Amino acid sequence: MIFMLPVKEIEEFVKENVTDTLITHDFSHFKRVSIGARWFVTVLKGTKEEETLAYIAGLLHDCVRPDTEKICHAVASTEKARKILNNFNIEPESIERIAQAIRDHRKPVKWTSPLHQSVYLADKLMEQMGHYIAFRRCVFVGECSDYVGRPFESSIENQFDYRINKFDFTKFPSVFHSMAKEMLKPSIGFHAGFKKREQWAIYLARFCYEKGREGQTAMERIIMDFQPDSEESETYKKEAIEYIKGRKFDYFKKLVNQSKRIGE
Repeated sequence: MIFMLPVKEIEEFVKENVTDTLITHDFSHFKRVSIGARWFVTVLKGTKEEETLAYIAGLLHDCVRPDTEKICHAVASTEKARKILNNFNIEPESIERIAQAIRDHRKPVKWTSPLHQSVYLADKLMEQMGHYIAFRRCVFVGECSDYVGRPFESSIENQFDYRINKFDFTKFPSVFHSMAKEMLKPSIGFHAGFKKREQWAIYLARFCYEKGREGQTAMERIIMDFQPDSEESETYKKEAIEYIKGRKFDYFKKLVNQSKRIGE
């Protein structure tokens, strides 16, 4: 039964023991994906049990996260998550449902339930979108071994080019199409400013990139410590903080309702 699932114990275990991850994939990332995954299950009219399992899946979805994109961390995280969950009083069937959501959180597959797609939706439409991603993606380039020895400017451009060109809002359920389109706009705006070598974008990118290279400061602290030098960077910081503080869900709900009204 869902009230018997040891959610708090699992969350505490992850917070205390899953610490050998990237700045961009720390406990605060796990926590936001957990909350987001649960929210997506609710929107998709999943069950209360699915909401709880989605939350647990979010906590563990990046429990293995090497500093390279050349290794499929979803597979490694799935295996480690199974080992972790076997230490708790959870039914094997529930563990496998959690594992499925973790395994398939990197790219769309044939979804079988709201739970199955919940972590993918939270990771891709929340953590890799919005104004927050301008900070997070630049930090990631700084800490990712794939970019070691490569120029700062081309590394940032390549990462944003790749992510933006890869994005296809039609791969998401139609009820999230408006959300996907709107959440992509800040990423496009930042990237456009960076490609034009606008000072605000260069400054933001350089600050975050260097923090990633240093590897000493938590992601949320990096955003809080950032000192805007323009109206644009002030907006990006303000909106990023609103997101990491969990104050954007009314906005997300509005976008979902917009998609419902226009019949997407």
